[in-house]
Amino acid sequence: MTKKELDYVAEKVADAIVEKLFNSENFEVSSMPSATDEQMIIAEVARLMTLLSQYEESEEYEKAAIIQNKITKLEKILKKL
Repeated sequence: MTKKELDYVAEKVADAIVEKLFNSENFEVSSMPSATDEQMIIAEVARLMTLLSQYEESEEYEKAAIIQNKITKLEKILKKL
């Protein structure tokens, strides 16, 4: 079986599964559970670390220092959780 044939079969199988799911009476679209405070803080720390890295690379050290202070504060909050 060629890759093209295999891709075709895989697509047909996936389409059939999705169609059965959507036509099923038991199918429910559920939303993602809300993020916890800890998860939100971790995500924010990750975002800030990316910014910190960018500021350091572009030699914007004043901005980097501000971001580092924010990261430190959030890490202290995380330790308390």
